[in-house]
Amino acid sequence: MRYGLWTAAFAACLLAASTSAADLRVTPVKGSDKDDVAGYYDNGSKLLKALEYRDADGSYRILAFGGNDQGPTVDDKSYVSLHAYGLLQDHGGYITRWEIKDTNGTALCGVQMLTSLVNVIDAGNGEPLVVVPYWIACDGLDGTSVKLIMVYKDQKYAIRGNLPNQDSDTLWHKPGTNFAQLPPAVQKTAEAYWQKVEAAAKKAADWSDPSQ
Repeated sequence: MRYGLWTAAFAACLLAASTSAADLRVTPVKGSDKDDVAGYYDNGSKLLKALEYRDADGSYRILAFGGNDQGPTVDDKSYVSLHAYGLLQDHGGYITRWEIKDTNGTALCGVQMLTSLVNVIDAGNGEPLVVVPYWIACDGLDGTSVKLIMVYKDQKYAIRGNLPNQDSDTLWHKPGTNFAQLPPAVQKTAEAYWQKVEAAAKKAADWSDPSQ
């Protein structure tokens, strides 16, 4: 009896140890399912990316990402708003568990997508971490804002930063007030992903350090 219990416990440990990003089963949503997801968007918005993945509890989730299309191509800088939804598949339909929205588009400022970095990644502990990065460019001397909004266990967290456009500004980034509530492994993963986001924003904005 004890041997049987030990064997079962050992097998459970092996299963837990094998948890990896691959177990999240992140795949693009295609076909009619993608059309259904697109129907959840506000009038005038365009679905740019839809990813299906497995949550820690085994449920199937969808990250749906897009925004208002004011230009001829996805990469056009005239996009002025961003929408991301976390959808739970339920009995052939979807339940919205969270939403990310930024409508900071004005005549002088515009929300710029970093669509390639919008993803679902291993949070560092085998659980999913949704990452939605973007930047906001403004005409003039105002700094370029960079944002990384994350969702972990249906709660939103953020890291925000600034790319200075004049000598008196400084390069900085700062986690949100609830960031410290994340497990240390998740915080480490988020900070590492921020480095990718900042580098991509610098490249997209054709940024150079004004102090150099």
